[in-house]
Amino acid sequence: MIVFSKIKRWTAAALCAAVSLTVGAVASYDALSVKAERFFDAREWASAQALYGLMLDRRPDCDSTYVNAIIASSMLGQPDMASHLLTEAMKAGVSFPRLMSGVKSVAFEVGEPDVYEDFMLRSQRDCPWLERAIDSELLQYYIFRRNGSRTIVYAEKMLAGLPSSIAYLSDLADGYVMIGDFDGATATWKRILDIDADNYLTLLKLGNYYDICGRRDEAIEYLSRADRLRQTPFVTSRINTLVSSRLATPVK
Repeated sequence: MIVFSKIKRWTAAALCAAVSLTVGAVASYDALSVKAERFFDAREWASAQALYGLMLDRRPDCDSTYVNAIIASSMLGQPDMASHLLTEAMKAGVSFPRLMSGVKSVAFEVGEPDVYEDFMLRSQRDCPWLERAIDSELLQYYIFRRNGSRTIVYAEKMLAGLPSSIAYLSDLADGYVMIGDFDGATATWKRILDIDADNYLTLLKLGNYYDICGRRDEAIEYLSRADRLRQTPFVTSRINTLVSSRLATPVK
């Protein structure tokens, strides 16, 4: 067995009796799948893990089976097995983004989102050849969780390889906003404009930020640049209001 044989000897010995009672001589993959799903839904992680191992021996390229086996292993406190399953999945040609998306989705479904983060951090150490791909996943995870400090860390890691990436610079700016560092955010937005002077969303963000801060002239500058690229009634109206306010202000 490719995967099941990797389970710690003491775990395998304890499970063999349980599995024999529930599986017996059943040869049908579909029957194994049904039983594994029942164990998984009942949070009987050890039995579910054993059956997923049997299923992967028969169909080693099934991404959904790897996903559930990884969750079961993580819930059993077996991070080594979870990392091993990731390695086996990659060897079998399973899509990495699809696998990680599945692990994230199922971890949230079972009410254990930390399992996903722990799995990625452990896999990053155990599978260094996947480090950059996992860094990208962690960046998106921390953005989703609104963890500003970790978003900054992983956006900077991604920018180390692609320093002109507007997507990663935007993520970095969002991280600064999350922690309330607006000097860092505005500096990063301006870095984006140095690369792409007509980046509409960045022009809007800078214009809106300066508007909120009462920095009227800068707000007019950036909102006007955005409005010239893509005119909208709201932005046009806001620019007109700001310009009228400036004209009505007495010159000192």
